[in-house]
Amino acid sequence: MIDLRIDKVLDVKGLICPRPMIMTMSTLRSMNPGQVLKVICNDSTTKHSVPGLCERSSFKLLEMKDENGIISFVIQK
Repeated sequence: MIDLRIDKVLDVKGLICPRPMIMTMSTLRSMNPGQVLKVICNDSTTKHSVPGLCERSSFKLLEMKDENGIISFVIQK
């Protein structure tokens, strides 16, 4: 695991796409450059959609983990 400060945590477990994506984008837009967001979800489609969002929006995906169906992303704005 990456050892850095998480500025915000967004727990979207139980929601299905596109809700996790919309909420992730909205949260990142409200954050300052350089801040770090951790997103926790359990919709398997986010394994592809969140990395794509980061690539398209110039956010830095620092970490992605899938532990027993709980997926977490660490993203730097």
